Amino acid sequence: MRLRHAAVAASTTGMLLAPMTGALQPTVSAAASTGSESYPCRGYGLLNYSNAVSDLDRDLFTWSAYKRTKVGNGRHDIDWSRDPHRQDSWKTLFHGLQWTGAYVDKSTRGFHKDRDPRAIDGALAIAQDWIRDNPYPWPTGPGAGNATHTRADTLMCIRRGLAELGRPAPSWLDASLLQHAAWLKKNTWPDHNVGTDQTLAVMGVGCTLGRRDLRDYAVTKLSRDITRVIDAQGANNEQSVGYARYNFALWGYVDEALSACGVSTPAARTIKARRAGLQTFLVHALRPDGTYHQLGDTQTERPQGDLTPEQLWVVTDGKQGRAPTERVKVYGAGYVFGRSGWGAEGRDRAPSKESSYALRFGPVRVGHGHSDHTAITWHTQGRPILADTGTGSYNQDAWRRHYIGPEAHNQLVVAGMRNGSATTLARSRLGDRADFFRFTDKPVSTATRARSVLVLSDPDIVVAVDTAVSTKPTTFTQYWHLPYDVSLAGKGTRATASKGGVTTTLLQLPAAGVKQAPIGVVRGSTKPINGWQWTDVGHRFAAPVATVTQKGTRAAMVTAVVASPGSARVSVTPVVTGSSTTYTFRVGSSTAVVTLD
Repeated sequence: MRLRHAAVAASTTGMLLAPMTGALQPTVSAAASTGSESYPCRGYGLLNYSNAVSDLDRDLFTWSAYKRTKVGNGRHDIDWSRDPHRQDSWKTLFHGLQWTGAYVDKSTRGFHKDRDPRAIDGALAIAQDWIRDNPYPWPTGPGAGNATHTRADTLMCIRRGLAELGRPAPSWLDASLLQHAAWLKKNTWPDHNVGTDQTLAVMGVGCTLGRRDLRDYAVTKLSRDITRVIDAQGANNEQSVGYARYNFALWGYVDEALSACGVSTPAARTIKARRAGLQTFLVHALRPDGTYHQLGDTQTERPQGDLTPEQLWVVTDGKQGRAPTERVKVYGAGYVFGRSGWGAEGRDRAPSKESSYALRFGPVRVGHGHSDHTAITWHTQGRPILADTGTGSYNQDAWRRHYIGPEAHNQLVVAGMRNGSATTLARSRLGDRADFFRFTDKPVSTATRARSVLVLSDPDIVVAVDTAVSTKPTTFTQYWHLPYDVSLAGKGTRATASKGGVTTTLLQLPAAGVKQAPIGVVRGSTKPINGWQWTDVGHRFAAPVATVTQKGTRAAMVTAVVASPGSARVSVTPVVTGSSTTYTFRVGSSTAVVTLD
């Protein structure tokens, strides 16, 4: 099937860069420690702000939406077996010791008159208690093992704080740091942000203790890993916008740490170049409201740190910075980011009112990716229209299996499909007011599927044509996830939802050889789990999902999603001629004509 839009004009071409060939061969030149090099304290992941000194004095630990938890006897004798919420991330952060950072800050930061040089002793006491109660080697997995790199960084922050106060580091602290480095070398996660953090911590121990062998091991590994983690286009290998943002910050810290530790390596140039590409990726992954498309394990997130002019343009609604020049970016790692425009001069729309969409394809799911191939998320007229379910707890339970699974994304799902297979972007065409993409894959061994997507602007319409063929009878279900703050009402082949002055209309359309099916609505179901949206790990909301189901050995569905302002009337007139169907959409006073061949 082919989709044609009558308003397609001169095309604006998105750039698809070829991947860089050949592996980087790092050359390491790291002089022996002279005492002038100093691995910087990486901070405490903001846990030094949510865990005040007054709480630490009472052995209370707080993280995220979970309430304060008593973890010791008030004299820094900590019960490290605590797991009150049965939450893997809570347990790992507890063992990471970053929550003791407020003690170090109280001794070394702020106005001198407000400092307490003895406060750091609280951090020392908790760290020594951990080392005493958790003998080396530590088990892998949530808790002591997964926290090793953050704990090593925290111990180095404590050691640095002692140096600032003119106090020597206790021998037990340095001995434990060497154990941490040994454990990290044996248990590094390959091609993962945690692996980068782990290797960076090993370099920190080498730099801090003057161990050139540890430092050079880490530098060599980081020099190799940068080309595996961020590709030549600037896409991150973890299939997650949220972790792309994290890796941008992480590799910036690698660059700073190399310099601080007196390391000179050609990889530093590669790190800068790959980070620049990743920053462009993150600009295009921004929605018009200044938040990122929630692809893969991504919470509701905004740009952090020093913003580029292009990021400033988006987050300030065009009041600062400058508009990017490319309207559509296609990444070989499996992303399409497109928009109607950037709200620049000559546009009728402000940046925050432009249409923005994201589509997924590419390799099979890995890392922090979700089973979201062919899925679309869409934001227009200042509102999210088609949403992703987001990311909740990392506990390996039914909830996580759902939100990373295919049913949690806007796509056609074949019964029994889980991670699926690689998905190909078979065809694309970009126009002045309409962008077209076609994807193909084999989601299960017995079935193939194809999706053609046409994204129109002015009027704002998404048309999706899904087809699938199976070698045996099965069930095919289309899922359309809407934001949790709307209510969806369906009747027959039409469903509507309104919020913030924007109405979303979903339409199942007739076509030659296509049998229409009614739209079902699900919200907040637990058996099976469906109809939920996470804004972050601690906040889950019931959210509406439109479903369309067909059974047999073949499926064909034509769906239109229309975003209209206010109470503008939405109608569509189909005309079937032989194997072609022409749809005339009327949205208020605007008209669009789409032909399906």
